[in-house]
Amino acid sequence: MGLPPPYEQTSPNPVPPPSYFGDNPPPAAGFVVPASPRTTVITNAPAATGPVKLGPGPTGTSCRNCNKTIVTRVDFVPNNRTHIVSAALCVLAGCCCGCFVPYCMKSCKTANHYCPQCRAFIGSYTPS
Repeated sequence: MGLPPPYEQTSPNPVPPPSYFGDNPPPAAGFVVPASPRTTVITNAPAATGPVKLGPGPTGTSCRNCNKTIVTRVDFVPNNRTHIVSAALCVLAGCCCGCFVPYCMKSCKTANHYCPQCRAFIGSYTPS
């Protein structure tokens, strides 16, 4: 085995081939390139096709009936949970005074959401 062939001396910073920059060479050192104007394209977001996530209070969404962006109007209605808690309070308390409390609490009722513009039903939220 012998020694490997000698290496050729190269310049410290070789110039990149012109294909890196295409037809436009890089700007000279210290040269400031003016910023080109930017174009912003604004499009309408596609309508939600899945179920809308509703909460216990007014929620911002778009109405599928009138296609407007709205904040829902909420009506609270008693549900099975309201009646069961009321019956349990009546039995545990031994009187009917406590059975009216769940009917005054929003956390024991279902929140039905409606569009304030066209009054269409949007959906409901049942507390867990």
